[in-house]
Amino acid sequence: MENSDGFLSRSKTIQKTRILPLRWIGNFCGEYAGNHLVKAIDLDEELDSNLGFRYKYHAKMWVLLNKPYERWGTYYTIDTDKWKSEIDQMRIDMSDEGWDDYDAFGKAYWDKEDK
Repeated sequence: MENSDGFLSRSKTIQKTRILPLRWIGNFCGEYAGNHLVKAIDLDEELDSNLGFRYKYHAKMWVLLNKPYERWGTYYTIDTDKWKSEIDQMRIDMSDEGWDDYDAFGKAYWDKEDK
C-alpha cells in the first residue's frame, strides 16, 4: 500500500478519535447516513411540492446517523498541491492531436457519418 499511487497517496487522513471501536462505529454510521442523504435528495427532486413521510424519515435518519460519524469517523482531505504538477503534465500530454475529440476541420468524431 505504501507504493500505491492512488487516491490515498494524495490525501490526508483525519482520524477524529484514537479509540478504534468508536472509529468503527462512526464509520459504520457514516456509510448509512450517506445512503439516507442520497435517498432524501432523490425524494426532494421527485416530489418538489409535497415532501411526505419518506422524505422526512430519510432526512431525520441522516441527521441521527451523521452525528457519530462527525464525532468519531474518518475524514479524507485532498491535497491539491500534490495534484497540481500531475494535472499540468496531463494537460501537456493530452495537447497532442490524437487526444482531441474533433478532427482537423472542427467536426466532432461522433457526428461523422459512416459511409
